[in-house]
Amino acid sequence: MKEKGRAFTLFLLFLGLAACRAFQSGPTPSPAPTVSPQQHLIFHNGAILTMDTTRPEAQAMAIAGDRIEAVGGDAEILALRRPGSVVVDLQGRTLMPGFVDPHTHLLNDAEQYLEMSLAEAQQVALENGITTIGDLYVTEEFLQEMAELAKNGQLRLRTSLYLVATDNCGRLQGEWYKEYAPTHTPGEMLRIGGVKIFTDGGTCERPALSYELQAGEGLGDLFFSQEELNSLVAEAQTAGFQVAIHAIGDRAVEQAQTAIAAALAGQPNSYRHRIEHNAVIRPELLPRYGEIGIVPVIFGPYPVCNPFGPPPPPEYQSWEWPWRALLDANPGLPVAWHGDDPFFGRIRPLDDLYSLVTRNEVGEDGQVCESPTWQKVHTITAAEALPLMTRNAAYALFRDEEVGRLAPGQYADLIILSGNPLAVEPEAIKDLEVWLAMVGGRVEYCAAGREAFCPSWR
Repeated sequence: MKEKGRAFTLFLLFLGLAACRAFQSGPTPSPAPTVSPQQHLIFHNGAILTMDTTRPEAQAMAIAGDRIEAVGGDAEILALRRPGSVVVDLQGRTLMPGFVDPHTHLLNDAEQYLEMSLAEAQQVALENGITTIGDLYVTEEFLQEMAELAKNGQLRLRTSLYLVATDNCGRLQGEWYKEYAPTHTPGEMLRIGGVKIFTDGGTCERPALSYELQAGEGLGDLFFSQEELNSLVAEAQTAGFQVAIHAIGDRAVEQAQTAIAAALAGQPNSYRHRIEHNAVIRPELLPRYGEIGIVPVIFGPYPVCNPFGPPPPPEYQSWEWPWRALLDANPGLPVAWHGDDPFFGRIRPLDDLYSLVTRNEVGEDGQVCESPTWQKVHTITAAEALPLMTRNAAYALFRDEEVGRLAPGQYADLIILSGNPLAVEPEAIKDLEVWLAMVGGRVEYCAAGREAFCPSWR
């Protein structure tokens, strides 16, 4: 095991130096040349949403090689034009960071649930504007599969892997993850991000709640005692890992918060320990995230089309998916979104943005399912939601100095949208389209008929 761990570490060091690759069209992947450091690109005449608090909006941006060179007004950026520069007129369209999904199963469940190859799953992500992901269910076998994918130049999304310490039923998977140390090489396509722990039901058994959804069915299932979970989190932290704890019910949220607090022992959360889903939160637990410094990773869509179960009793409705209250209770905390694909809805962040803003859900057939009135009070604005889906999500993956913002020095991971989600009516957000997706200065997706927005160096 130690030899495998050393070999994988050396391989990841190679990845940090190796070029990012691209697929040719069709199901068979083929490596593409690296981005030349001399490659120079200017986008101008657009609505650029930077997600950078120092300059939230701009009109133009210059890219040198795989990184952003400058962001600003049209005149100042066009003045940077040099011989050989490629200049793209955005014609008023919106350019923003690519969506960062810090909790997905798009890759590990591609074959079983989507009947797709890894190549096809990546293509779906890129077509929908996702440029960076965290895969949250990584076994040792899948880890090796992903290493091979990256080695062959077939990894097109920046990918962080979270190694399973337990399965989804809470069964311990041994200490195998300790042989594969976390990596933080800037710009790496494949990264070992942390450890995944399940603390209550969801896909196996039932979420741990403080109330019964139906009379006589009980309060759900916690997989560990508080002492056992404390030990698991402390053990992973001692080994240098960030932990991502699945917690759907409020009792699981409380247990996860307590375990992280015990491991940190009053110190800042420099590990960026996370709690995943947070679907039901008791009001007194809301400020604890900020007090401890925990990163909450929350659902985008609310499941209206195919509900997870019966609605909560009226007296507990304010606890379910309480994103408005969560943000209000934790100003400045980097709350992050996740799609949790492919378990409900379409693999489409713009649908999730629509749901965050309206609480309605776009079903797999594209039809809108209206949320109940009591859930409408939990809406947040598009201006609040977009940081959750970009810079905050990048923070959850320790990639905030690389992606999630459009600022000088950041990698050129970006998308072009047909319209501005901050300017259109909420109901129109679901109708926006992704016209281009770029990773590290490479065009990885160009929508048919939108070639004018897709730079080419041919």
